[in-house]
Amino acid sequence: MLTELFETNRIIVLTVYGQVFFVLGLAIALQSLKRSTLALARPLPWLAGFGIVHGFHEWGYLFIPIQSGYLPLPATEALLILQLVIKGASFAFLLQFGVELLAAITRLPILPRLRLLPAAAFLAWVGATLAVSAGFTGYVPDAGAWLPEGRIQEALAHVGAPLAVGDVLARWMLALPGSALAAWGLLASAATVRSVARPSVLLGLRAAAAAFAVYAVVGGLIGLPAPFPPASVLNGGALLDFIGIPIEVLRSATGLVIAVSIILALDLFEQETDRALAEARRRELLGRERERIGRDLHDGIIQSIYAAGLHLDEASAALDPSAKVPRTRIRTVLKELERITGDIRATIFDLRSASLESLDAEEIVRSVADELRANTLVGLQVRVDGDFTPDLTSEQAAQLHRIVHEAFSNILRHARASQVSVSLTCTRAKLQLVIQDDGVGFDPESTSGRGRGGRAQGIRNIRRRAELLNAELSVGSAQGRGTRLSLTMPVATTRRPSDHRTPARSP
Repeated sequence: MLTELFETNRIIVLTVYGQVFFVLGLAIALQSLKRSTLALARPLPWLAGFGIVHGFHEWGYLFIPIQSGYLPLPATEALLILQLVIKGASFAFLLQFGVELLAAITRLPILPRLRLLPAAAFLAWVGATLAVSAGFTGYVPDAGAWLPEGRIQEALAHVGAPLAVGDVLARWMLALPGSALAAWGLLASAATVRSVARPSVLLGLRAAAAAFAVYAVVGGLIGLPAPFPPASVLNGGALLDFIGIPIEVLRSATGLVIAVSIILALDLFEQETDRALAEARRRELLGRERERIGRDLHDGIIQSIYAAGLHLDEASAALDPSAKVPRTRIRTVLKELERITGDIRATIFDLRSASLESLDAEEIVRSVADELRANTLVGLQVRVDGDFTPDLTSEQAAQLHRIVHEAFSNILRHARASQVSVSLTCTRAKLQLVIQDDGVGFDPESTSGRGRGGRAQGIRNIRRRAELLNAELSVGSAQGRGTRLSLTMPVATTRRPSDHRTPARSP
């Protein structure tokens, strides 16, 4: 009776089976992951691809038998073969998800080669299917275990062997390892976000890991009946005879758990967005406070120091020409006041530059440059070239901002430059920043050791930040010949509109 119930409602079972995986893929695809810094974000699109493609594959079991009543036999056979290829592609996406997730969580050094594994496995599956099925020409699998009786049987007489062999090998070579890696990676992800994620997110990740472990059995180990062991014994038909429940029902239930669990886990990215908004608000308030402090320093203390200097100038002019000692002391005080004013201006520059937040490389450079221009008499020229614009992550933008700020701070404090030129060039996959001044220069070797000078520390800071960006950094300088700093970093890019041109800008 149980078997009859499921067989009678086979259309509902297959519809639900395809639906749960399609909903899984759609839910992930609609989630904004581009700006996320979480390790789980990068692999998830592969899981979305698996869900959507596998959903279409399962719906093929509904539509191909219907179409077989209207289409010529070769067309029906072609549809069955296409469905098999789609099945292999969906499982390859699942394996890619598992590999990417494992690499993201464990940060394996073999990542570039590891990412090629699913593609290699897919090609190996194609070759193995062709080779193995050639030895079983004429084999027709038990259609009742997966396709209804009818005209579809004529097509199975011609392509039954590759369909059965391809199904079994796709599950063994792609779905089984993909599900196992996904279960491992999701369980590890739960451990990495345990301190910041809500209990519902942790529950979703752990439940999804358990469901993928089950799917490794029902979706990866048990396939169609095939003319070789163990698939000739362990298959969907044998399971139906043993427990009276079609394997599609078990896969549907497992897929439903996966879909619900992943949707629960996606709340992790909503939490990340909430934290980012809170952090943005905090930075905005901090930026306003820094701006207020900088304004008070500029309008209050600097003006008071300037007024004190005028009074000392007047006092010096009123002294008797023979009073050399008082004049000398007044000049010393005036120089000290000038130094203090310069330090305060540098502090104002640091305060205002630290409050700037942007993901646009050009805006980052121009904003910090404008602060330098506003607080000094240095002539400045900024030029942006290239046919592409960089798409910086928040981490790349933050590090680039600090590098530019550190470079300009060095110029302000040590270079005694009168002109600074900045060039920003973006190619297809790289962003190059060049900052050059006409200052007094320095010996680059003096900044490579453990020197404690301000310039040496600044260059070391820039080098450390360049390493975090996987960027190439070169610093060229000589005494009396200025300094040239060049930074080349890998970035994602977007082609610039053909009518967009950014001219050089100078004060």
